[in-house]
Amino acid sequence: VSAPTTSSATLTWAPNTESDLAGYKVYRRTASETYGAPLASVPATLYVATGLQLQTTYFFVVTAYDSSGNESSPSTPEVSIAIP
Repeated sequence: VSAPTTSSATLTWAPNTESDLAGYKVYRRTASETYGAPLASVPATLYVATGLQLQTTYFFVVTAYDSSGNESSPSTPEVSIAIP
């Protein structure tokens, strides 16, 4: 039997109410990184982050984007998840 080396976390957020909402972009970083390209684009208010390294703290923000590609400011505050 081998011990797991990665974990997952489920993120949920309140829906955006804009009439032309196309989806959400999820961004992730660790304490030593900056936010780069979106980790995922999702159509709903749920995302399961997988492959998270044990003994690491991750930070997440979400943006909403519309059918024209305009993106909102990142959610605040960012959410931190410590993987034991």
